[in-house]
Amino acid sequence: MKTLIVPRRGWSLVPAFIGRNGFRVFHGIAVRMRSYDLADRFLGFLAPTVIIGILVSFLASFVVGFALMLLPFADLSLGDALRESGSSVFTLGFVSTDQPAITALDVVAGAIGMIFVALTIGYLPQIYAEVKKREVMVKQLEGWAGIPSWGPEVLARFSLAGAVEQLPDVYAKWDEWAASVADSHMKYPVLTHFRLPRAKNHWVIAQLAMMDAAALDMALRPAENQAAARLFLNQGINSLKAVTYPMRRVEPNLKGPSLVQAEFRRGVERVLAAGFPAERTAEEAWDHFAALRSHYAPLACDLAYWTVAAPAPWSGQRAGFADLIEWPDAPEVWALS
Repeated sequence: MKTLIVPRRGWSLVPAFIGRNGFRVFHGIAVRMRSYDLADRFLGFLAPTVIIGILVSFLASFVVGFALMLLPFADLSLGDALRESGSSVFTLGFVSTDQPAITALDVVAGAIGMIFVALTIGYLPQIYAEVKKREVMVKQLEGWAGIPSWGPEVLARFSLAGAVEQLPDVYAKWDEWAASVADSHMKYPVLTHFRLPRAKNHWVIAQLAMMDAAALDMALRPAENQAAARLFLNQGINSLKAVTYPMRRVEPNLKGPSLVQAEFRRGVERVLAAGFPAERTAEEAWDHFAALRSHYAPLACDLAYWTVAAPAPWSGQRAGFADLIEWPDAPEVWALS
């Protein structure tokens, strides 16, 4: 019920055990692979493997549990009890003992087997619907900010496109996206490990890029009405807290390195070169940006590390892939204007 029905976070032994150990095995292998693309393809099987493992474990538990319940009521060996229990749970009906108590247990086992299969049929489409809904905005950001996503590149490309005035609407859309991710990932923690088809982008990187863009916008344009950016940052922080909560039981809190001022200056130079209407210089904006970023960057960098997200600027380190940070691809479309 906690895993398939109750619409809230709930701790359950079987999903927690399989999720933790599945994560440890996949993560431990992935960080030792020779290339990030190979690791990304391998990690694409993590979430489906965990889901299948949980469902198979539940079915196996039902079979064993009902077999043990049958033993006191009939002269059956453990093997015979498992055979009859499996026949009932999977609604095959090829074994049945003609005794009232055992017949009642067989009926209950068959009912639970059918209910479980029906719930599973409803559970899997919901999982993949949530993945699809999450990735639509991430895919859209690829066109806005390149691959991998980077906060300064978002502001730079909106400036090149003459769309700076549309940034508040974009922040509002990502505010809604962050709330949706927090809700769905709190209900189904396995969603955290579903990955995009393209290795060079990741939903965590996309969220960090948009939050960096909002924080940088606030730092560079203090005279503007930044209500949408501020609300999005608050929602994004709550979203990261909700998503990272279950994962803190898996690994120690490995905070990403602090952003140094030289890297910040490089980002601001990219924004200014695109003609962004900044009101402050990089030196003047640094303290304000660093203060804003301190509230969300450690959580995002932790999550990027745990999920082995695509190495991207300003996103912290990746075990085994520390030297593979790439910068967004060239904005070819804007040259057409």
